[in-house]
Amino acid sequence: MLISVGVPTRGLAQVNVSGKAGLMYIPSAELLEDGTFSMGYTLNPSNYAFRFNKKNSESIYFVNLVLLPRLEVNVNLLMPNGPINFSGKGIGDRQIDLKYVVMTEKKKRPSMAIILSEPFGVSSSLVTYALAATKHVAVTKSINAGITVGMASPYSIYRDESDSHNDDIFSKFSWIDKRDQPYKYLSGPFGGVKLTFAQKAGFMVEWDSQHLNVGAYALLFKHWTVQAGWLNGDQLTLGTSYALRLLRLPKRLITKHEGS
Repeated sequence: MLISVGVPTRGLAQVNVSGKAGLMYIPSAELLEDGTFSMGYTLNPSNYAFRFNKKNSESIYFVNLVLLPRLEVNVNLLMPNGPINFSGKGIGDRQIDLKYVVMTEKKKRPSMAIILSEPFGVSSSLVTYALAATKHVAVTKSINAGITVGMASPYSIYRDESDSHNDDIFSKFSWIDKRDQPYKYLSGPFGGVKLTFAQKAGFMVEWDSQHLNVGAYALLFKHWTVQAGWLNGDQLTLGTSYALRLLRLPKRLITKHEGS
């Protein structure tokens, strides 16, 4: 439910392409319930593929856990679809991301979160270094608008190493400019609006730093989300996720945390 000032209580959230709370491609600064666990799948079309851009569509599998209050850990696996040799496909691109909500949403201020990808991977296609802010506004009693703006660094850290010589995870760090890559995922300013209807369905529009995307989602049976997006007026992306609470904190601890 939403309280009268338009600030939502913490709960389950719509997730983006890599499984983080967000819209379609962009992350948001929404705060999830402690102990929330989600898992899901996204089909990313070939024209917007992260690793095999313009060649193969991609399957992205993810799990997300709110490990500590305000801290989320996200693990995702990206695999190209269609015919491709094993040396190019391997077991997929693995990545771990951390999100920390540095400021919670209040009546007159947005929530703010920082999202960082671990730098130890060799083949990481969804690297994110971003700062996001989200504010909710009650449009009617049943319609809520979540507004997100943010900035993502066009530079990222990676390890200039091959999978076959990946013995020392602390070696060969280097900088990469995403703007030199075939697909420039989250490499500048981004923003979007999500309209939620009775906490059961929603419509989204976003600028992901490169393209204008629109989409919609629906929440089924309180835990299962299905979604679809139309990327840059060109191709369709599909996704699904399932979320549940693994634990519940004592009420006195939740009240203390909300007051911080």
